[in-house]
Amino acid sequence: MNVGSHRRVIVAVSAGVFIGTYDVAAISVALPKVVQIWHVSPSDMALLGSSAFIGMMLGSMVAGFAADYVGRRLILLVDFLAYGIASVLSAVSPNLTWLILSRMIVGLAVGAEYAVVFPYLVEYIGQRDRGRIMAWALWAANFGMLFAYGLGALTINYPGGWRIPLAFGALLVVPILWWRRFLPESLEWASHRASSWRDVIHILSVPQYRNIVSVSALTWLSYQVSDQGLTIFLPWMFVSIFGTSISLAAWHSVIVKAVTIPAALITVWMIDRVGRRPLQLWGFWGRAAALLLLGTLLLAIHGNIGHHQNLVGVAWVLLVLAYAAGAVGPDKTTVITTAERMPTEIRASAQAIAESSGRLGGIVGVLGYSFLSALWGPGAGLIFFGAMAAIGTILTWSFLPETQHIAIYAYQENSGCREGQRVRVKKSAKRP
Repeated sequence: MNVGSHRRVIVAVSAGVFIGTYDVAAISVALPKVVQIWHVSPSDMALLGSSAFIGMMLGSMVAGFAADYVGRRLILLVDFLAYGIASVLSAVSPNLTWLILSRMIVGLAVGAEYAVVFPYLVEYIGQRDRGRIMAWALWAANFGMLFAYGLGALTINYPGGWRIPLAFGALLVVPILWWRRFLPESLEWASHRASSWRDVIHILSVPQYRNIVSVSALTWLSYQVSDQGLTIFLPWMFVSIFGTSISLAAWHSVIVKAVTIPAALITVWMIDRVGRRPLQLWGFWGRAAALLLLGTLLLAIHGNIGHHQNLVGVAWVLLVLAYAAGAVGPDKTTVITTAERMPTEIRASAQAIAESSGRLGGIVGVLGYSFLSALWGPGAGLIFFGAMAAIGTILTWSFLPETQHIAIYAYQENSGCREGQRVRVKKSAKRP
């Protein structure tokens, strides 16, 4: 495969990350308008905000195990087709129930995508370039959010304008599906595929791999509590805390989120120089500090609208710092380390378990912020986000090893061993 074809494959696969983050931001920018026109209660708003994450949990688990058994390519085609159909259903929703159910179907497709994209890239790219390439793929995710916020800001004030960002996701699917029809199957998977579902479960139960998945799942969860919570509620926070209009809140969100573009470029440059662990550690710490401080300030002036207005500049700075810290570290590293550390036969299944834990974190973040802010104001919700980021700092410091120089491993039967005994065999990555 020539260099041009190689790059097209990487772009076609990485585009799924762009779509996934675009979709989460699309519903967040529509959320204030939906609440306004359908008179949505706080509990229903929390359900709507978390509905896609519920679907992501289920979609990632099903797709991850399926990808280890039937291959990566088929899942990468089917999930995008499902996403396009579900996006149209979301955009034409006649009521809240329809919108919640269609958002769950969207989540199924996005969860399936994230469970398979990074195992595929690890196997396709090989050890030398995988950190940088996967960081580039996740860098594109920032543009997905920015594009959704910007599109929402331009359309939200038109009649039915909140539907446009949801519908546009379906249009984005068309060219990507066209590119993906040429995707090769992973040769690494084809050479070391699991022989049965039982085989996948057996390897996952090996203590070494079980421990890796557990730590990865917990760090991913601790990050996604604040990341998905902020993504869903950022425009709403500007409306409810500082009294901005819905369209202006969307523009504020664009500007705050824009900081992730240069911050993520730092990750691309540093990830293969300093490694994954330092970036994740400092990113968690920076996000925790910024959110805890902002939450404490808001909690101290809860109920005083005048002070809220005076705090807009400080809030901007602290939100920018929180987003930048996440983009430099755990926004990337929590996603890729599971795929890097797992043997080929269970790579997608392990990624799915860790990802579903992250999506559970998204649900916890949405519900936790909704509940705490209803009781004690938005400052309490932000303190919750900061505390979970602090937990991620502790987990990273205590349990996460560096994965920069780990080669791809296959876990295979050894003909010289007695029946049932297994060994781990080092295997170089193959490029189609």
